[in-house]
Amino acid sequence: MISIAILFIFLSFYMFYNTSKRAVKYIGFGFENWLSDNLEYTKILATFLCICSLALHIISFGIGSGILLFFIVFMTLGSIIILLTPLKLVSYKSVLLIFSTSLFIEFFVF
Repeated sequence: MISIAILFIFLSFYMFYNTSKRAVKYIGFGFENWLSDNLEYTKILATFLCICSLALHIISFGIGSGILLFFIVFMTLGSIIILLTPLKLVSYKSVLLIFSTSLFIEFFVF
């Protein structure tokens, strides 16, 4: 459940990043053109994903530590997106590889 919450945070920040006018546009996932064309829907969807992720963190860790962990992960992933997207290192293959590995570790190792 934590891997899914982290994926939601990643997707929501990536959507917010692509709605910015100053961001370097790079098509790594294929839906970036739709995000740029539909700014209102993108912001609503990104906010919804952010709230869902916050709810998953609160359910998993409690109110205080869930909110704290949410903001820590949000800042960390935000920094990674801002640094790696202009370098064209964020693609669906890398995200899928990291997500599937973390999901595997979460369900089968711990």
